[in-house]
Amino acid sequence: MAFQHNLKKGIDLPVWQWLRFLPTSASHGATACTDERGTNRFIYFLLGSTSFWRYDTWTDTFQQLANPPSLTFGQGVTMTFDPSRNYIWLFAPLSSSPYNVFAYYDIANNTWVSRAAVSGLSSQWGTDAVLVHTCTSYNTAGNDDYIYLIGNSSTTWYRYSISANTWTTMTPALPASALSGCGLIWTFGFNADRLYYIRGGGTNSIYYFSISGNTWTTLTYQPATETFTTGTTYAYDTLNRIYIQKDNTHRIFYLQLDENIMYPGPTAPYTAGSAVVGDGLIYIKTPDGAEYLYFRRHNSTEFWRTLIFW
Repeated sequence: MAFQHNLKKGIDLPVWQWLRFLPTSASHGATACTDERGTNRFIYFLLGSTSFWRYDTWTDTFQQLANPPSLTFGQGVTMTFDPSRNYIWLFAPLSSSPYNVFAYYDIANNTWVSRAAVSGLSSQWGTDAVLVHTCTSYNTAGNDDYIYLIGNSSTTWYRYSISANTWTTMTPALPASALSGCGLIWTFGFNADRLYYIRGGGTNSIYYFSISGNTWTTLTYQPATETFTTGTTYAYDTLNRIYIQKDNTHRIFYLQLDENIMYPGPTAPYTAGSAVVGDGLIYIKTPDGAEYLYFRRHNSTEFWRTLIFW
């Protein structure tokens, strides 16, 4: 039987549910991911260089997993889920040459496999990073061989070939430097030819990249009064919404892609003393159809979810 509820728009308000606290406080680098369709039972958290966990959304429990390869935990850690291979891809900074780490976690075997790092860096990757995989399990129009990477306060961005184990510098470059709080979202359920790029760094700039056309377009949306910066994190609802959790205020907005309108969403409890860089907003859809946003608090261990019904 499909999920049913009696909540009414304009009468009921979003209510946040307390979940099991994180095993370790979320600091710079704390990042989470799951199947972007939201249908996976587990959310995977990297909370430190030796603190990799999966959270069970069915039982509200954490389980520690194998440690990733050696990395410098902090700003620039990011993960993306690969359902066609049952992998989690990880990119992270490193304090020595080649100044970055790239690897995948094999979920079935609880093992990590190191892959080629991005070459040509002269110092540790910093500020922020985002990985996006155009997986064919999300949409058959995607190229299952490619993973995209942005960040490092740079207009330079990269594409990784899984089959060749090589990185390519993308041209054209990003339209503006990817700053703290940047986002890159493949809107596979709305327009599978687009990667939406939110610049971050205290700006309101949003662009989209045409994969087939190899071109950037500036998105004109309204109202464009909010700015996004350190601590901003994103979740895609698989259709026509990109949810944006704004920095340490815990306020959430959503960009309605078919209207190019930014709407206010719910606000998570409390605020944060200081925002941390790392993915912390997750979309989950239960087997009976209920849709939730999961959010971990900045610089703390609190963890919540709220039902999407607006």
